[in-house]
Amino acid sequence: MSNAVTRADRPFVLVVGLDLTDTESSGYALNQSARIAARIPGSQIHLLQVLAAGANADVTRDAAARLQRYAAAKATELGGLAGQTLGVHIRSGQPGREIAQFAHDVNADLIVVGTHRRSHLKQLLVGSTAEHVMATATCPVFVAGPRPMPEASHVIVIDPPCPDCVQTRQATQGRTWWCARHSENHHLHHQHRYSYQSDWPFHSEVPTGG
Repeated sequence: MSNAVTRADRPFVLVVGLDLTDTESSGYALNQSARIAARIPGSQIHLLQVLAAGANADVTRDAAARLQRYAAAKATELGGLAGQTLGVHIRSGQPGREIAQFAHDVNADLIVVGTHRRSHLKQLLVGSTAEHVMATATCPVFVAGPRPMPEASHVIVIDPPCPDCVQTRQATQGRTWWCARHSENHHLHHQHRYSYQSDWPFHSEVPTGG
């Protein structure tokens, strides 16, 4: 019998990759993580900052203290993180690889990283930490960022029929479809090209097979 811990027997684990030199993208990542965790009671949130390779002990302690202060301030801003366990971690090395490795080490269910860009998905990811995380992660990766700018409506607007054309059809009992303005090469707004109307059948004699 396997001794593996099943998903039902353990908390939902989120790893949040942060970079406090870019608090805007870090804010998006932590905010979204808190929203996700709030829907899953007993979740674990692990905040991870990756320093440059070779960072000494003093740099590491300073980064850990700043990360703790940042986490406390964000928790207050979000109205608390009741019911969730919050961990703070510092590693050094290549950020994308270290975030993916840490998530694997803690058996994470989800990685959240942030961005402050609204650009196209390909431009957003190419060369970014998010791209490197997704290339190596063993769990899903959520890229949190600003809401996209509103786009122009794609609803197709149907123009009303030309009242002169309608009157022409009524007056001629359908023998003429278009008014004088629209009968010239049928230059309609919706690019009408050709119309033909005749009594059915089109030919007085229907050809039969020989």
